[in-house]
Amino acid sequence: MHGFKEGQAVWVEDGDGKHHPGIFVGDNESAGWFGGGPSAYVAHPDAHQAEVVSIFRITPRDQ
Repeated sequence: MHGFKEGQAVWVEDGDGKHHPGIFVGDNESAGWFGGGPSAYVAHPDAHQAEVVSIFRITPRDQ
């Protein structure tokens, strides 16, 4: 269990190892259906977009 809560401010690591601010939206409940690891929905307010990311790429962020 990761312990993130809906609306929590988080950092999301991209493929280059850089961290971007995001907001945790919720777990991706369908991740197991497609053989992937645990993932979650994260909104990026500055970029006006959302994405599904591996839970291992998300870390808590102080507000």
